Amino acid sequence: MRKDLENILLEVSKSPVIDSGELHSAIQVMLEAVLEGLQVDRASVWVLSNDSMAITCELLIDQRTGKSSSGLVITHREFPSYFEALLEDRAIVAHDVYSHPDTAEFGEPYCRPLNIQAMLDAPLRHRGVMVGILCCEHCDHTRLWQADEVTFASAMADLYGRVLSAAERARFQQQLQQQNDKLEQIVAERTESLEKALANFEYAQERLIETEKMAALGKLVAGVAHEVNTPLGIAVTAISHSQHQLNKLRERINEGNLSRKGMASFMDETQQAYDLLYSNIERAALLIQNFKRTAVDQSSFELVDCYICNYLEALMFSLRPLIKEQQVDVIIDCNEEVFIKTYQGAIAQIVTNLLSNSCTHAFTDPGGRNTVTITGSETDTGITLTFTDNGSGMDKNTRKQIFDPFYTTARHNGGSGLGLYIVYNLVTQKLNGSISVTTAPQQGTQFTLHLPDLNQQL
Repeated sequence: MRKDLENILLEVSKSPVIDSGELHSAIQVMLEAVLEGLQVDRASVWVLSNDSMAITCELLIDQRTGKSSSGLVITHREFPSYFEALLEDRAIVAHDVYSHPDTAEFGEPYCRPLNIQAMLDAPLRHRGVMVGILCCEHCDHTRLWQADEVTFASAMADLYGRVLSAAERARFQQQLQQQNDKLEQIVAERTESLEKALANFEYAQERLIETEKMAALGKLVAGVAHEVNTPLGIAVTAISHSQHQLNKLRERINEGNLSRKGMASFMDETQQAYDLLYSNIERAALLIQNFKRTAVDQSSFELVDCYICNYLEALMFSLRPLIKEQQVDVIIDCNEEVFIKTYQGAIAQIVTNLLSNSCTHAFTDPGGRNTVTITGSETDTGITLTFTDNGSGMDKNTRKQIFDPFYTTARHNGGSGLGLYIVYNLVTQKLNGSISVTTAPQQGTQFTLHLPDLNQQL
């Protein structure tokens, strides 16, 4: 091959446009190189149809007019000899288009109006399959195509495979990018949807927890109301009795037959009635005071110095209705000097839920002696509370799930599965502590809480 043709072929091969994926631009570079190297008037690229019955012009450059065109279609029906030669997958070298058997049929309808006299067509291949032709057309006079010119045209045509592969690769990358963008959009939409669902779930969970807390508080209110009824009823009876005695005293005074003995009897009975009234009013006041304290604690947490022993005793006083109903003996074992800076409302909620849990799940034997022992001891960083019952205990499977939300073994009795979940969250989140459980079937259950002094963490 001539040196100038080799140089042109090398420059085209090195051109970044060839592998850019821009099919039209790459074809234009190839055709301009053909026009320059072969000094022909027209050069074009034609693409074979899938059924090989037609070729369509992808790009044609006419050097005489400086114009380019595309879209012209040539069919097998119009030019059968030419298509038979194409299907042999070989170059068509026509020194004279009118006398060459493969191009003679182009003479009148195609070549003569354009004054085309010679034609050199090289097959375009992609992955070993012919997909079109590179057409070089010489006008005005016939031309004897040289071997190195045929080689140059064929080599230039072979570059089309690279061009087409680059275009496919660019198209695939674009499709992949579109798919990735679409996937990213889908992921973003799904993520947003999941975040909304999670937010709704967390809100619903918070509302359920608040409902559970208020339900526990409601039970406490009902129990205290029942417990307060007894001393108030006795107080009302004592007042009625005193009123009756006072009326009898007034009658005797009016009749003038009041004796010293009658006056002494009235004073004794009245004193007894007032003693009974005072003790029961005091009892009711203490019940209400302790209830108010624990109820406020459970509904509103405040960081305070909490003396554990005294606070637990006051809490048990408020929980007497629950304890009495279940016939539970509660033993509080801790030093009165043990105190901690903490949210005592959280402790009230924790102990109430643990006691309620024991009454609901652990004490299932109607004839048994139900005992709960609560101990408190100081540690270097805070206190350790243990809550122990002598109930039925739990198996391993239940033990693993007791702190999971909505897990309950008493759903048929109205259990929500939030009692111990609330306990776990209050201990670990609100109080920054830890909780562990030791249990076995028929061996009772012990909850161990390690609670730090929050004053040391401020």
